[in-house]
Amino acid sequence: MIPNQLQTFLAVVKNGNFSAAARQLGVSSAAVSKSVAQLEKNLEVRLFHRTTHSLTLTEDGHDLHKRTGPLVEQLEDQIRLSTDKQKSPRGRLRVNLPETFGRSVVLPLLPSFIEKYPDIQLDLSFEDRLGDLVKEGADVGIGVMLSPDSTVIAREFYRIQPMLVASKSYIERHGAPNTPEELSQYNCIAFRSSTTGRIKPWNFKIGGEHIQVEPQGNLIVNDLSAGMRAVEMDLGIAMIGAGHAQTLRDTGNIKRMLQAYEPDPIQVLIYYSSRYYLPAKTRLFIDHLMEHAHDDRTLNLDEWTRSL
Repeated sequence: MIPNQLQTFLAVVKNGNFSAAARQLGVSSAAVSKSVAQLEKNLEVRLFHRTTHSLTLTEDGHDLHKRTGPLVEQLEDQIRLSTDKQKSPRGRLRVNLPETFGRSVVLPLLPSFIEKYPDIQLDLSFEDRLGDLVKEGADVGIGVMLSPDSTVIAREFYRIQPMLVASKSYIERHGAPNTPEELSQYNCIAFRSSTTGRIKPWNFKIGGEHIQVEPQGNLIVNDLSAGMRAVEMDLGIAMIGAGHAQTLRDTGNIKRMLQAYEPDPIQVLIYYSSRYYLPAKTRLFIDHLMEHAHDDRTLNLDEWTRSL
């Protein structure tokens, strides 16, 4: 039998003190203290070291939390999930998206989702930076990297094949590089990271080894759409994803270069904060994106080669 006081004990561990646990549970601090004391009496162990200014777990307390915490969380998640299944999915869903990727890849997938689930309100934030999903209160995030100390759960959502492109007019006037080393002789359109403020290096693969080249030129942008427009305006060479390059190629004015040196595809992640329980609205949104997104692997990149 699960003791009634166990939930109180876990709330104290999670919040770090009796007062915060009491606020979470909607009871008084005295009631929390009494509940923990009763649990200690029932188990015949001391769970906390108590002083005037601190509260820390004993070894027995640590063992109890380690053994029961995940089980209780999963049980609560299953109860909430069962409740969710009885309800029509509704409510606000906050989603963090990279700006250009969000507009070009994710946004076109949303009309069918909104039509199917009209009671879910999508609150989309388009920003090219590495945010904190939990601190910012977002339900879902999409990006190519996570903070090193992130505790969120990540799944591969999409793959982007980087490729080097320039307009035909630029190549006719300036020629095209034969190796990554020759890029220093050309005007390269560099991208500045909105997260770090640094210029993003270009990655290449030579004989199984990965190398980086710092793009050199007289134009730096922090927006992919601006970089793509600069390529169309014959301003230089840029490295962009195959899906975005495809939209430029359809104009008939873009060529792909250094295909033999292209790096491995970049993984785009979809991430969320809970390993076990996902609210129905969050789970349905993630499943919809996973089902309907078609990444660069679906493109016939060989057509690029034949067109050069």
